[in-house]
Amino acid sequence: MSKTRSQVLSLKDHQEKEEYLRVHLYSELLWLLHAATEWSIQDQWKLEIAGYVMQVYALDSASLHARTLFEFFTEGPTKHHYSVKDFLGAPLTSTYKQNWQGPLHGFLMHAQNRSLPRPLVSAGVSKDLNQMPVDFAHEILRLWKEFEDQLGKSSNADTKKLQQLARDKREEATRKAMCVSKAATSGEVAEKYFQKKGQQLKPVFS
Repeated sequence: MSKTRSQVLSLKDHQEKEEYLRVHLYSELLWLLHAATEWSIQDQWKLEIAGYVMQVYALDSASLHARTLFEFFTEGPTKHHYSVKDFLGAPLTSTYKQNWQGPLHGFLMHAQNRSLPRPLVSAGVSKDLNQMPVDFAHEILRLWKEFEDQLGKSSNADTKKLQQLARDKREEATRKAMCVSKAATSGEVAEKYFQKKGQQLKPVFS
């Protein structure tokens, strides 16, 4: 992985592209799908337990990983992030650029009044950004599949080989994210929490 004189990040050869896809892109997708699944579970359960704000953590995590992947898929390279252009020659098209980019950036990077969020449009429906983790994940999966398709159509033999890797990593991330729901509904999580009941914890802040 290298930088040009203008300091724009670039993946200079097939080996770097393969590693970036296999390790780094996969990691972003994996944790996005985990966080979006956890957010959905908490949204459905609505436990409303004081001090247990897992849904907020999941929202922030999903939004962060989604933004990272949106930048990769829909923008050119900068000194801060790589781009799908290194693989396909041009960015992909997404609702993110039309409607979501500004609000998502502001939500993650700036302290602002989150009680008055700008509504985002997803599949023709207006939603609060706080309700968007699953929508973000679905759009990233759509872009990822388009990425796979375009890799397979490449005239470059090395790039074409990456199609199967991209598909395998998407399927692996999706499969692992399903474990989040299984763990939550199996009772295993509740059982492990119960085993810790009454245990004294070291305070983090005082």
